[in-house]
Amino acid sequence: MHTNAIGRYNEYLRIKGYNMNFPPSAQNYLIKALKGTPTVLERLVKDHGPEDPIWDFSPDPLRFSLREVVAHLADWEPIWLERFTRANTESRPFLPSVDEGQLAITGDYKHRDPVACVAAYKSGRIKLVSYLESLGTADWNKIAEREFVGPLTIQMMATYVLSHDGYHLAQVVEWLEM
Repeated sequence: MHTNAIGRYNEYLRIKGYNMNFPPSAQNYLIKALKGTPTVLERLVKDHGPEDPIWDFSPDPLRFSLREVVAHLADWEPIWLERFTRANTESRPFLPSVDEGQLAITGDYKHRDPVACVAAYKSGRIKLVSYLESLGTADWNKIAEREFVGPLTIQMMATYVLSHDGYHLAQVVEWLEM
């Protein structure tokens, strides 16, 4: 099913009054997982100083090197936080897509200090999780319109962030094991 169709279907369910929220225990797990992801990354790369050649290893030219992955994760934290804030404080805001390739170029991912990026990722995630923890139960159902995706609740966006984290953590493990 096309992502925009999924968004429309979720909107239909919401309008019909179906409760789209996770139960509190699952929401707790989501918050804890979001909080823990930077620590997992930190542990995976702890033995590699900023000058270690492993940071520039990229067996797949279509994917980020380790240096670029951590820069990418760090750069996305304020983007995620802005999206959550807008979804919570504005009425159904439009959230434009971000050109990740252009962000990598303008953010000079190939030359960033990876250790500093891991620290920035962790710091940004603390702010993001703090914001999510401050939300009321009803806030998790607030909706934003994501370009090329459609309507998403704050809860769905938080799940998306965790999925994004998981994708890149799996990549880090894969690169480190080669």
